[in-house]
Amino acid sequence: MNIKIAVCHHKDGPHFKNAHIMPIHVGKAISSINLPYCIGDDTGDNISHKNKSWCELTAIYWMWKNLDADYYGLMHYRRYLSFTRHDGYEIFHSFDDHIINHDLSEANIENECKNYDIITSPVWNIHPAGLPEHLMNGYELYCLDHYQKDLDIVIKIIKDDYPDFYLPFLETIYSRQTFFFNISIMKKYYFNEYCTFMFGVLEKAEEKIDISSYNNYQKRVLGFLAERLTNAYVMYARKKYKGIRIGTKGILALAESLPASEIKLPVTSKDLLLEETIHVCLSFDDNYAAHADVTITSLLKNAHRNQKVSFHILCDEKLSEQSRISISENRSSHVNFYFYDVDVTLFSSLPLNRNHISINTYYRLVIHNLLRHIDKVIYIDSDTVVFGNIAELWQEDINDYTVGACLDEGGLLQSRRLTLGDTNDYFNAGIMVFNIKKLNEDYNDVFKEYMENYYIYNDRIVLQDQDILNLTFKDNAKIIPLRWNVNSRIFTFNELDRKYNKQDELNAISNCGIIHFTDVRKPWKKNCNHPLKDLYWAIRKESNRFELSLKSKQISEQPVYHSKPKSGMKYKIKKLFKKEHI
Repeated sequence: MNIKIAVCHHKDGPHFKNAHIMPIHVGKAISSINLPYCIGDDTGDNISHKNKSWCELTAIYWMWKNLDADYYGLMHYRRYLSFTRHDGYEIFHSFDDHIINHDLSEANIENECKNYDIITSPVWNIHPAGLPEHLMNGYELYCLDHYQKDLDIVIKIIKDDYPDFYLPFLETIYSRQTFFFNISIMKKYYFNEYCTFMFGVLEKAEEKIDISSYNNYQKRVLGFLAERLTNAYVMYARKKYKGIRIGTKGILALAESLPASEIKLPVTSKDLLLEETIHVCLSFDDNYAAHADVTITSLLKNAHRNQKVSFHILCDEKLSEQSRISISENRSSHVNFYFYDVDVTLFSSLPLNRNHISINTYYRLVIHNLLRHIDKVIYIDSDTVVFGNIAELWQEDINDYTVGACLDEGGLLQSRRLTLGDTNDYFNAGIMVFNIKKLNEDYNDVFKEYMENYYIYNDRIVLQDQDILNLTFKDNAKIIPLRWNVNSRIFTFNELDRKYNKQDELNAISNCGIIHFTDVRKPWKKNCNHPLKDLYWAIRKESNRFELSLKSKQISEQPVYHSKPKSGMKYKIKKLFKKEHI
């Protein structure tokens, strides 16, 4: 059986090939790199030079025009079909023997192709990122993520020129379920019919869609539209060909972890000493007191020994007197602590929808009121290690803005969810600089605006106060260098759309200011695979302000490892629906 499954690559990285799976360099005609393990999409009849807007379709086109096979398929360098699982989205870290000899074995590929005429990726419910209960149809999702006019152009082309596909297209585009990624395998007859339909529509659409003003993401428009056309073709084939065998296979997602060799932390300079006092704010309870101590101790350890620092702790009765003493006693004479008890009832309407987040996350929403006696403050989450001199962050100029913060690890995805658009700079609220003076000057009652935004957007709010802050300050926030919020996904698998790139990540690491252990795998958790978790434990043990339990001692001695999902475990892609094209 002659099976040709192209795996799209556009950069050097892990790869796999066998008799049926062939890596292909997409956009090779416009690429400056050489991938010796790939064939190119730039020979024979090809559209390789169109890869920036046609994405993985340049590989599909090349196979259609230049290969003769019984079955044709497409996968991505980060997403493979599993030929042993019919559903789910699993993460793997390397092409180990199990993946090679089981999920992607030649025998299993052949067996599945014998059983099906068409195979696609899993069918999922359609909803915005992180909102599985907010079902929508495919048309609504496209309009949320992209430009409605482009989809309308395609609908008209199909209605006028491909009438047999019109109703199947409408059925899929207004359905609340779909499959993504343009990943599929088709028998030769169906593949040829699919390509004739899809490329015919897209060639006409290309003539009518002006992408000159689009950003790089939206310029992938023909790839995005193709996802909808692929769904439409499968629906068409299901209706036209009685007895056609159509099935799904689960997705295996390759986690691209940053190699240890690329993690080069800088030597911290403590030379910068400011005459003024640096004001820092944290909020935590007894459950996080030991972790907050790591943040505070690391901050002081990497600052000039004579730097004046005042810590403002927003808390409630769940931060005990003993914890307050343990945090603040035996510090330098240049360091002061102030504790502010917050009225918890202010936040009674706000949700706690994430297990690792407490009510304290909302207390930063009253910084402007409780700390109005100072002009500026740095807010830092308690799951951080400060690696740089905090005086450098204090010097970031935000005089013309109410807040300063770093881009979020999934900012583009979050901006779309909140309907803020791709040009919006969605920031992570874990480390922020609040210009309290300007905030109180510009906003008569900013807490009221916070609550207004929550009530108006509550059906889209997933990331709690971070969403609220982004909605409120969408036009009044300065993006500061990523080095001040080096998040966990920089070091490991990131399935989220973000505004910064790989070079930004490497620059942030090489000049690291604050390491932020984002997400649920904290250094004090057994399942933590963060390559820098030992930095947390080194500070924790050096401080010795909070006694380590036996369990904590055991966790602190565990090496960094990459956890492998159990067979059948499904990654919660339904909460992400990240759609990336190459």
